[in-house]
Amino acid sequence: MTNHHLDVPTPPEGIRLPLGHSYDEIHAANGDLLLAAYTRVDAGTHRAVLQLLGEIDALSIVWFRDRLTATVTEVTTVGQRPTIHLDLHSVGFFSASAAGLLAGLTAAGTDLVVHRPSRIVSRVLTLTRTTSQLRVDPTEPPL
Repeated sequence: MTNHHLDVPTPPEGIRLPLGHSYDEIHAANGDLLLAAYTRVDAGTHRAVLQLLGEIDALSIVWFRDRLTATVTEVTTVGQRPTIHLDLHSVGFFSASAAGLLAGLTAAGTDLVVHRPSRIVSRVLTLTRTTSQLRVDPTEPPL
């Protein structure tokens, strides 16, 4: 499935992503795409980029949390602090719960960088006073 509103391609059926890359998505009961995640992992440097597209709301927050947790686990080794680069430029809705989730990850020791936050993401991070707990970078993430 390709959604032309997304700027990250859906891998065609039968095509494997490069090592360290993954694509995942969650759909509503009616089949509408709620949230998609394209992940690039570099375990050697304990870094990952997670690009999200869609809405992070009550229907997708658990999936978002699970995707973040899995990404952190994948790049974490004993004694090393992982760095997760979140590209949120294509997030059209961002709940206060999502902001709290990011703040919690940072408090737990994950180095979290929010790249290119959309207008709604910036607004929610500001309103929830989460901006001071995160690094926000207006540029594209590395990797």
